[in-house]
Amino acid sequence: MVKILKYYRIGKSGLKTTALTYGTALTIGTEHNDIEYAQMMIDKAWDIGIRSFDTSNNYGNGNAEILLGKALKKYPRHLYIVSTKGSWPMGNSPYERGLSRKHVMEAFDSSMKRLNLGYIDVYYAHRYDEEVPMEEVVRTFNDLIRSGRIRYWATSEWPKEALEKCVNVCKELFLEAPIVEQPIYSFAIRKIEYNGVKEFCNKNGIGIMCFSPLAQGLLTGKYRYGKVPKDSRVAKSSLIKYNKTLNIYNQNKNRIDSFIDIANKYEVDPALLALRWVIDRGVLPVIGASKPEQLEWNARSLDIEISENLLKELNAIE
Repeated sequence: MVKILKYYRIGKSGLKTTALTYGTALTIGTEHNDIEYAQMMIDKAWDIGIRSFDTSNNYGNGNAEILLGKALKKYPRHLYIVSTKGSWPMGNSPYERGLSRKHVMEAFDSSMKRLNLGYIDVYYAHRYDEEVPMEEVVRTFNDLIRSGRIRYWATSEWPKEALEKCVNVCKELFLEAPIVEQPIYSFAIRKIEYNGVKEFCNKNGIGIMCFSPLAQGLLTGKYRYGKVPKDSRVAKSSLIKYNKTLNIYNQNKNRIDSFIDIANKYEVDPALLALRWVIDRGVLPVIGASKPEQLEWNARSLDIEISENLLKELNAIE
């Protein structure tokens, strides 16, 4: 039986999304390049009530979009949200990266062909490009909205100063501003709380949907004390990704270990607590589960409540 997840409004827009979004950055089209796997994961996401799916043109060099589009074909298009992204380097040419009108339009056309879903609900400017005038960026994404091929536009990992400039330009030109920002955010990595991004988004009606809410799995307790299980995603990843995960752990060791200790003390699964904590902060997580049972387990985060005492202990962690 299909479970119904709670829907949340994205910023001040009229668009609503399920509490959890399924992301493909480290799963479909990247670590797993077969349609059977993609279909299995999308079917499980659908069964637990997820109706929001996130990908990008650079995930698996386009394979993620292809497989996601194929896996979603069986479902009514008006019953879910698909988000993808553009601007990330797709080649060595200056025409294959950034937020110039030329690249954004061409990257978008390629994403449309790969996804083959008729239109895209939310199209992200995937990192800020300081070399392109903000007016050009804003007009380009608004033209895509007017064409009917996207419904909204958004940003990912933009600094507060760029977001502020963007919103001001949109007001001056009477154009649509981005409805959501997608930064990295978790209990372990909280830079948007200190660099002004979270505060600015909250004040200006821009929603926040974060990636890596489990800090690449570190908040699950799976990699406790820097140990990496042989059957884990990190163990099977490239040396660069392996070292990146361990570096995140080493830089946030006290916060991560203390978080897991407190979760265990209150007999709450660390992964569920990490997701619930993010949601309670007004941020919606993009989850990257690699197994169906992980997706089902993550959905349980919506059923737990963080007590005052538990939250007090979490807030005391430096």
